[in-house]
Amino acid sequence: MDWRHETRKGNLPRALPIPARRFQPITRKALQQLDPNLPLIQPITQRAQFETTISGQLLFARLAEFFGLLAVVLVATGLYGTLAYRVTQRTAEIGVRMAVGARRTQVVWMILADSLLLTAFGVVTGIPLAMLVGRGLTSSLYGVKPLDALTYLLAVIGVAIVALAASTIPAARAASIDPLRALRTE
Repeated sequence: MDWRHETRKGNLPRALPIPARRFQPITRKALQQLDPNLPLIQPITQRAQFETTISGQLLFARLAEFFGLLAVVLVATGLYGTLAYRVTQRTAEIGVRMAVGARRTQVVWMILADSLLLTAFGVVTGIPLAMLVGRGLTSSLYGVKPLDALTYLLAVIGVAIVALAASTIPAARAASIDPLRALRTE
């Protein structure tokens, strides 16, 4: 750790790093002069004290961030796998639709609608559960209330974006199905 010593160059203050160890003998001597019975057990800088006291909260925040990103990856992977499986199962249906005259954009929208339907089911199920868990974690939420509407709105928008991103590959695959080949496989 270091202390910052303010100097002036022109009209602007400038901070110079000064090691805290340089101040320990001076501080110890000044405190002994004020009160010889005052113990100076472990002198540390204010920044070091702050970092020591906040380290648990920082660790919890980093773990929550990591698990949040992991949840996003799992949601995207699960939704992609589900939609890819459904497209494979519906190959004949998609082939018939395209043979009858469905355009590729209609097929893409059909798959995206499936994705958004699954996402809506997940959001409707997940929001009440998140509210319950949020109340239990009230003491660990820093700067966010357990029932913060903006946070829930941003979470829903984030899940919708992840769902759309995860469903683009199955939707593109469904739109590129050759009707003749799809009908032959069935």
